[in-house]
Amino acid sequence: MGIKSSTLNSIVPFSQAKSVKTSQGGRNRNIPICLADKPVQYERTSSSTNAKPPRLVENTVLVWLDGSLDKKTELNNGLMGQFNRVANIIQPFFNPDECFNFINSVKDEKIYFIVSGSLGQQMAPRLENLDQVQHIYIFCGNKANHEQWTKEYKKIKSIHTKIKELCETIKYDINKCDKRLTSISILSQVSMAHLDDSDKKFVYLQMIKSTILEINYDKKVRKEYTDFARQFYLNSDQQLNIIDTFEENYNLHSPIWWYTRKSSIYHMLRKAFYKKDLEIICQLAFFIRDLNRDIKKSHLQTHNHQRSPVTVFRTTAIKTADFEKLERSEGRVLAFDDFLIATLELNVAVKFANTLCNDPDMIAIIFRIDIDPITSTIPYIALNNLSFLSNTEGEVLFSMNTIFRIEKLEKSQDRLYQVNLTALGKKDEEVKNILDYMDEVTLGLSGWYKLSKLLVDVKQYDVAENIYKFCFSQTQEKHREERAFIQHELGHLNELKNNYPSAIEHYRTALDIHLTYLEAVHPTLLPTHVNLGDVLLKNGDFNEAIQQYKSAMKIEKHEKLNVPVQHNNIGKVFLKQRMYSEAQQNFEKAVQILLQEFPTARRELADTYHNIGEVYYLTKDYAKASNYYDKTLELDHKIFSQNDPSLASTYYNLATVNEALKLHKKAIQYVEKAAAIVQAFYGNDHAETKAYVKYLTQLQQTS
Repeated sequence: MGIKSSTLNSIVPFSQAKSVKTSQGGRNRNIPICLADKPVQYERTSSSTNAKPPRLVENTVLVWLDGSLDKKTELNNGLMGQFNRVANIIQPFFNPDECFNFINSVKDEKIYFIVSGSLGQQMAPRLENLDQVQHIYIFCGNKANHEQWTKEYKKIKSIHTKIKELCETIKYDINKCDKRLTSISILSQVSMAHLDDSDKKFVYLQMIKSTILEINYDKKVRKEYTDFARQFYLNSDQQLNIIDTFEENYNLHSPIWWYTRKSSIYHMLRKAFYKKDLEIICQLAFFIRDLNRDIKKSHLQTHNHQRSPVTVFRTTAIKTADFEKLERSEGRVLAFDDFLIATLELNVAVKFANTLCNDPDMIAIIFRIDIDPITSTIPYIALNNLSFLSNTEGEVLFSMNTIFRIEKLEKSQDRLYQVNLTALGKKDEEVKNILDYMDEVTLGLSGWYKLSKLLVDVKQYDVAENIYKFCFSQTQEKHREERAFIQHELGHLNELKNNYPSAIEHYRTALDIHLTYLEAVHPTLLPTHVNLGDVLLKNGDFNEAIQQYKSAMKIEKHEKLNVPVQHNNIGKVFLKQRMYSEAQQNFEKAVQILLQEFPTARRELADTYHNIGEVYYLTKDYAKASNYYDKTLELDHKIFSQNDPSLASTYYNLATVNEALKLHKKAIQYVEKAAAIVQAFYGNDHAETKAYVKYLTQLQQTS
């Protein structure tokens, strides 16, 4: 992962960008009395372990089964060469069971299966109901022998005795599959305040793509990518040769030329965007940036003075469930996740759409995209003379991050719809909100650090860790603040991975580096002390955790509110050790400081009251526990909206103390409120929702 050193330092102060996991903010749920003695139910798992499925980096795979493939003959080598011309990823097998196991392990890709006639009779019944198998092709010496039995299986597309005819059929089918592959995302709301999982994926993918375009790369990245890519094309001499050429002669052609060659680079990139494979997206980040710049440059040269509106069309097919979401999204924002290729010719779009209407599980879509060059800032170019291919007349290629508004859906015929889109610009509210949100969540970082922070936020920990480690290896020792920041972030993401020993090691290294140039009470050290204390607590190192919180407390002259926060943290360590008296002393000390010095710190006071309530619940003083949870709830109503999950945890714990006080009707009322909040916020399938509903059901059964 080549990085230019100049990009590493062009960011905000690292002390302002550290990731912090605030231990105080999380509220524990009490164990209800009615569930306390229930045995834990574990899910049964199979004693057999399945082999890890192979990683496939393209959307289509050609699988070839023939009993003679155990021998390397001139004929087989020649056939493999022919198949290499129609598919980039080929998996040959001579053992039917191994072949079936491979096909069964593939979940997301489309399989095109070539099989000899005799083995075809064995395999067809096993493959008929597998969704990943698109077509089966019988390749044999005598077509007549197989015409009758093959009629029983819908997956069998055709029977062939000639290799040329077979390859032409497969090439057409794979090309059709590739052309209909379109990755889109829809943003269902304008506000960034409460994003659901789908909206968060939309926003973060836009942010990651935008960040990739900002980074400066050096020449090493191309070699790193080609070394990475070769492992996936070991059965394709043709693609290995193209990868070699790409590495050695990249600058002889434009990025547009390379992309439109539709080789492994094109297919890997499209599959990565379709499946949100951020590792491969990061591997190809240099090419994404180069291609985007090439499109922008060509647009300025050829379309910059255009004033008349342009309409283009993109045909695809989407699953019925995805179409239902699209149908509900008029007026919302839609993004094409990769580099969109569209046509200026409506008849071309309609002709292709008509070939997609026969699939009962899919809906054919023609996206009509209207572009007003006066208001739109989206760069695009006509491929014409820029493409590797000669038959691209009438095709246009859009730059990255093409965002549109869904204006209208119109039904053209059964299972075919036209969706009218208009291009958005940076001044549109949705786009502006995304850009503002990106600045907020990345804390003003730029380059690889900004990208890594986004990757951590979407739980791509291993990809982020590789970036951070490379950045550390490239950062000179004199840049101590930067090196300490990287170690802190490595500690943070290893904590998120529950790899506590590694997290502890990185946080300690961060502190060691900081202390070579800072005083022990410098505020820069505060988040590292606190995070290290949190991890030590999770790891069961209670005494060391307390020492870290006490070290954090010494920074009080810089961060006054930090003192009651650390009393809370220390109290939680004692609570974990069932040292309730010591825990309560620290919590009450925090309350005293908050009331005297920080009367407006409602959130901190509410959390502390909650902690004291937990002490009393665990010591079975339920009346006092109820009193402190009531105090928490009173403050919560002033702090949070009525549907905030923090309210749910307070309602839940009030239910537990009322259950303990045998006030079952009141307990049910509280847990009903809690369950309604988490259900609305997380949905029915979330673990939190299930826990709340389980408690409610148990209370209703025992009352």
